Amino acid sequence: MGFNRFSGRVVLVTGGGSGMGAAIALRFAEEGATVVIAGRDAEKLSRTVKQAPEGSTIVQRIVDVRDEAAVIELVDGTVEAFDRLDVLVNCAGASDVGLFAGLDAQTWQDMIAVNASAVFYAAKAAIPHLKRSKGNIVNIGSSNALRNNYGQPAYGAAKSAAESLSASIAIEHGADGIRSNTVHPGVIYPTGMTGPLADLPGALEAYSAHIPMRRMGTPEEIAAVVAFLASPEAGYVNGAAITVDGGLNQVLHLPPTVNP
Repeated sequence: MGFNRFSGRVVLVTGGGSGMGAAIALRFAEEGATVVIAGRDAEKLSRTVKQAPEGSTIVQRIVDVRDEAAVIELVDGTVEAFDRLDVLVNCAGASDVGLFAGLDAQTWQDMIAVNASAVFYAAKAAIPHLKRSKGNIVNIGSSNALRNNYGQPAYGAAKSAAESLSASIAIEHGADGIRSNTVHPGVIYPTGMTGPLADLPGALEAYSAHIPMRRMGTPEEIAAVVAFLASPEAGYVNGAAITVDGGLNQVLHLPPTVNP
């Protein structure tokens, strides 16, 4: 990679077992960080650990980010193990599929728990440690937080809430030397959410046709932006929401027969 921006730094990534979370964890490890990845699936987490570059350190922790006590234990345990915390990346997420008319309370609560409450739990626990390290938080949002996708009402609402929370942290803790930013990915492939598209004939091509760059993004492209935001090079970037979607959110979504 040619960078060593995170040597001696400790990075915690939730949702680090696959997709964007795994790519983010591996990018930090490549740049010299000690990385802790958290998630519910031990097998997925182990796959990420096995991909770690030679000489790097990635350790896994089994955690349900919907459980506040477990998240607090994760953050404090990371500091106990490695004496510091420099970067928190909130990447764990889940999406709903269905119209608002059929949205039930349990699905709503689940989407809020994973995509918004988990960000609150982790950030709240991390801030005392980040004050000491002058560290920062990067939250993985979604382009749906900006312009909701048809059929994902709870997901878009939860990601919007997480972005707003991130901005509040930036405002309140900037004077403490803590930066808090959000990355809004567009259609990224492959991830746990987009992987199933490969089984639908023509789906990958149809999605790509609506993106100005005519292709989906990769997890590694998201990881590159996250690493920049977490690095000293972004030292004056605070409270930002950066969209990484190939220009998708600049497009008026017309019916397929109208789009070129």
